Amino acid sequence: MFVIALFHMALASFLWMTTSEILPSPGEIWDAFVKLTFEEALLLEMWTSMKLCLVAVVQTLVISLVICYATVLPLFRPIAFVAIKFRFLTIVGLSFVFTLATAGFDDSGYLLKTSLLTFGMTVFFVTGMMRVIKDITSNELNHARTLGMSEWKVVWEVVVLSKLDKVFDVLRSNFAISWMMLTLVEGLVRSDGGVGVMLLNQNKHLHLDSVFAIQTLILIVGIVMDYMFGYSKQLCCPYSNLTKEHKS
Repeated sequence: MFVIALFHMALASFLWMTTSEILPSPGEIWDAFVKLTFEEALLLEMWTSMKLCLVAVVQTLVISLVICYATVLPLFRPIAFVAIKFRFLTIVGLSFVFTLATAGFDDSGYLLKTSLLTFGMTVFFVTGMMRVIKDITSNELNHARTLGMSEWKVVWEVVVLSKLDKVFDVLRSNFAISWMMLTLVEGLVRSDGGVGVMLLNQNKHLHLDSVFAIQTLILIVGIVMDYMFGYSKQLCCPYSNLTKEHKS
């Protein structure tokens, strides 16, 4: 598979360099990356964007899990229902509402950016996590009850602990969503900079080599962070890789 992947990459690069008259070549993209790194602090802007995204991930994780786990009580189920339906709203249309909500707490715009990202992730995180909770069978709950557990103990063991690996799966998919929304949010709120602001500026002036250089860096960092979440899942939930069938 490694050799096949190298062959496909070489073939794609060859076709790119020989057939495209508009797109910049890999060499031009590399030169633009070096220029952006040393003259416009591309890596520093990327670090700023990564910190923003990670803060939004932590906030999303806390808010979403509280909403989802609270649905064991019927009183809080409408909150999850509304959160799920909010995934059809757009970030651009809500930016003014969030601006008013955060105006008195932060003048730099940082809170506004994290709030927009958190909202965009939370509605999808709640959707995915509620699907996980609904897939819990009555047999799993009854098995815990036969062990003499109280109802709250059943919730802790079956709903929370036994589905912890699923939380990482939902988190990984929603991190990809936030990573895609990052440039949009940074474009709406340009304070504090970020790789999204740099990307929009280069795209405005049609510097395609710089645009592709930034996009490539965004892709690589996103893949690395996705693998980090997967590795964290293996550390926290090693049982998730166990299978009943032996590989031949």
